[in-house]
Amino acid sequence: MTVFELKIALIQILAEESGPEVDWDQIENLSERTYVRLTEPDTPQDFPQESVIGYLGGFRRRRGDRQFCEQQREWLRMYLQG
Repeated sequence: MTVFELKIALIQILAEESGPEVDWDQIENLSERTYVRLTEPDTPQDFPQESVIGYLGGFRRRRGDRQFCEQQREWLRMYLQG
């Protein structure tokens, strides 16, 4: 997975979360699929690994904790813009 592909996957997850009807099962599926791709041997390590992995694994908490959800989304937006 390239960093570009990672960002595309994260954009897709963020878009799913920002819709009027949030499908948390789909977000879980996308997050887990992206995480697995990050473990591919050719994935470069020049991305904020801890934060990205925290975002991918945080979907359950985001679902029930609005403040945490907004903090993670804000971080993700800033990362994607940078």
